[in-house]
This record gives sequence, C-alpha cells and structure tokens, in this order.
Amino acid sequence: MMKNVKMLMFALLLGLTTVKAQETTVDNVLNLRSAKHSGQIIENNKLVGYFIFFTKEKVDKANTAYEIEVFDDNYNSSSKFEIVRPKNSLLLEMVYNGFVFMLHFFDQKSGYEFVTFDKTGEMTGSTKIPKDELSNWEIQRVSANLNSNTENVTLYPNGNKGFIRSTFAKYKKLGYEIVAYDNEAKEIWSIKSNEASSMVEMVEINDITSKYMTATVTKKKNVMTREMTNYLLLVDIEEGKVISETKLGDDDSGLRSLLKSFVDEKRNNITIVGEFFKPKDDIVKDRSQGIYLQEISLDGQSGEIRTYAWKGELAEFTASLEDGDKKERPFYIFFHDVIIGKNGSIFLIGEQFLKQVSAGGVAMNILASASPNVSTNASNFEILIGNMLVFEFNAKKDIVNIETITKKRTRVILPQGMGAYGSQTLGYYIKSIGGFDYSFTSRNKEKDMYEVVYIDANRKEDDKSALSDVMIGVISIKQGKTNANRIPINCKSSNWWIQPGKPGFISVSEYFRKEKKINMRLEKLTY
Repeated sequence: MMKNVKMLMFALLLGLTTVKAQETTVDNVLNLRSAKHSGQIIENNKLVGYFIFFTKEKVDKANTAYEIEVFDDNYNSSSKFEIVRPKNSLLLEMVYNGFVFMLHFFDQKSGYEFVTFDKTGEMTGSTKIPKDELSNWEIQRVSANLNSNTENVTLYPNGNKGFIRSTFAKYKKLGYEIVAYDNEAKEIWSIKSNEASSMVEMVEINDITSKYMTATVTKKKNVMTREMTNYLLLVDIEEGKVISETKLGDDDSGLRSLLKSFVDEKRNNITIVGEFFKPKDDIVKDRSQGIYLQEISLDGQSGEIRTYAWKGELAEFTASLEDGDKKERPFYIFFHDVIIGKNGSIFLIGEQFLKQVSAGGVAMNILASASPNVSTNASNFEILIGNMLVFEFNAKKDIVNIETITKKRTRVILPQGMGAYGSQTLGYYIKSIGGFDYSFTSRNKEKDMYEVVYIDANRKEDDKSALSDVMIGVISIKQGKTNANRIPINCKSSNWWIQPGKPGFISVSEYFRKEKKINMRLEKLTY
C-alpha cells in the first residue's frame, strides 16, 4: 500500500514538473534564420505542441547536420532527431500537418526536393523536381526570397492527409499550378491554369478545410499592367477538381478585391470579404468605396452581396485621427483576419495605414543626388501604421460596431516606385515585408474564444532596469464579446518573435547570437 502511495506521489510530482516547465533552451543554433524555423503542432484543431528545425553543424565539406526537436504544449521535449543534407540544399519551408513534417529544399543546381518525416525522425517519403522542370517565375521567386531573407510561403497542411502547394506553371506566359501531396510526398492531383489563356494568372491559397479549398486567382493582360480582375476559386480537394471560379466584379459594375475567405462546412457556404470600387476604377491605384460581404454556396452559387460604404453605413463608425487642431486624412484599412462566432456574428480584424511624405526618404534622396558616392532605393513616401480595428456584424450582416484599439504609430519607408500604388497593393506589400503590427490570431472554436495578438511599439519603460518591455496587445473575442489588454514581455535579446501558444498563452522566442542558442517560453495572455 505504501509503495502504491509513493508511486502515486511520484507520478503527481512528475506531472506537476512537466506542466510547470513552460520554457526551454536549445543550443548550437548556428544562425537566426534557422532559429525561426519553428511552429505549432495542431491536431484536431487543437494546439498540442511545438517544433523547431535548425542548422546544427557542418558534418564535412559537403554536408550539414540539422536537428528537429518536438515539444509538448508546455515546452517539455518529447522527441528529437538529426538529419544530414548537402550543404547547398537550402530549406525554404517546413510545415507540419498533425501527422508528418514536410520539408521543402532548394538546390541551385538540382532544383526542388520535398521530404516528409514523422515525429520520431523516420523519413516517410521524398519527391524531387529537377530545376529544368521549374518555371523561371518560380526560380525568380525563390531567389528574391533568399536575397531579401523573407519567407517562401507555398506549402499548406491538408489536415492529416498531406499537403497542398501553390506554384507557377511552366508556361511561356505566367500561369499557376496547385499540387496536392500525400504523407509520403507523392503527388495526388494537380490543377493548372489554362495554358492557352490570353491572360497571365496567379493564385494565392486562402482557406483549406477537410473537403474544400478557396484561393484568389488574379488575371491580368500582361505582367506589367496594373489592371487586374480577381476571382474566387473553389476546389474539391478530395477529388482535385475545380467546383467554381467566381468573377469578383467587372469594369462596368465595379471591381471587387478579395481580402479573406472563410469556409463553413456546417453552414454549407463561404463568406468572402473585400473592398469594392466604382465602375471603371483602377483596383490598384484608386481608393475603394467601402467593404463588402458575400456568401457563396459550396456548390459555387453566388449569394447576395452586402456593401458598406465609407461615406454611407460606415461613416458614423470610422474616425479620422487628429493631431492637435489639424485633422488628418482618413486612414486606409488592411484586413488581416475574419472571425465568425457560433451565433453567426462576424468580426473583421483590421489595421490602419496611411501613405504620406517621408522626411527621411526625401533627405536620403537629396543626399544621393548631391553625392555620386551615395545611393539609395528609398522612396519619398512612407507608410504610417495606425490603430487596430474590429468591425463587428451581426448574423444578419448588419454593421453593429467598429471598435478602435489605440497603439503607437510605426513607419515603413517605401522603396522607389511604390509611392504610385493604391491602398490595396500597398497593404499587401506592407504585409509581405512584415511591416504591420498584427501578429496572429489564436482560435478555440469549441469554446468560441479567439485572441488577436499584435505588437505595440509603445513600450513600458523601467527606470530600474536596462530592459525595455516588449508590449503585446491582445484583443479577446469570447462568446461574441470583445476586450482589449496590453501585456509587457521582458526580452533580453534584440532578436525576438512571438507565435501562437496553447489557449491563454503566447510563445516568445529569443535568439542569442553570441551564445548560438534560442530560448522559447510561454507567457500568459490575460491577467
């Protein structure tokens, strides 16, 4: 009996220790780029752990060792394994689907390789695509991402069934291809744009559920023109067939952009959100007239389009920020996410931004023009990032409220030539370089709870410490009610980033360059 009690106490203490961990340190991480190859393990729509993939050491002149370590939801290590790759094989992406990891490698000479591993480190499959079978557009995209140190985002988890990848088709004109792979990295199906099309066509995947995928297809007469038309592509991913391609407006009725789509299999429909424009307006250059909501059935039938004009239904909610007695021009809005509650309420998560003359950019250009030894790619314009916004609609799609969550403004200097573009294009550009303060949305659909996390540059100063807290903003939407808080996070390194954590927490990572180590920990979101 006493032995059983001791064993029970030991088990309880072990359990308490395991739960308490909530942080870990990983050594021998050679660079910041590999330190950021980390993510969450999601199973049945629930976060159950985390992983990190990093460059460990050079094995010899031709090969490099990498390590993958897997943790539970409290950062207790559950497994780790090492793989060896040719040193010229660069990791572009790593995605986990709840069953296997898929690693996307690129070699300048040989091309692509897609490799899958399970959580124990056993390789489950591999597929190679020779470089001469890749589109020139694909090679250009990879080179641009590597040179600018930005992410290559083409792989998406397809539940625990495999992965879906968007790529450029190898056509003379610009075209797209969507490819599905199983967990052994074998191709299941492929959908391509029409090679005989008179338009150049590009695709961006929006949403993937157990049965369906939505994507934005953009069609233009040629690569250089700014005139474009958007389409909503709906795909049956079990069969690998296109269900419908819905055109979003035209010149005569006015074009519409597609900012977000949300597939709801229970309601048998898709909710799409975007901006609408006046007839004949340029969707790239001209300002939109407002936003719209539309439902499309899962058999591709278009439903009613509800529009909300900036100078109409939204006028009483939208506010121009004031600087002293001077009233500024209204900010544009970029929508990051769509949240649909159990009662049918819709919340659009937006962030303000405004193009304005950049004193710094002008100064750099004056200096560059005056000195032959000075060069700059800076524009005379910059983007001013403003507050967070939450647009709330009821189940009938009536606008209920627009809540403004104040945060410190930040600035992003535009490269030359970007100052001529309109709000939609600028918004996507700022998103692509990570210029917005929005970080991510954590979802707990079962409990109807969502937490929108963003960075607030208005840091909390501590006179007794050399540290300046990182301020995290959290917009909580619980059972349809919205609440906002600011939380200080102390960081000792200048290289830090945040990611989703288990419910009620965020994951904070810091990379220490000299020590070649990364610290990952959980921080509580709410008080």
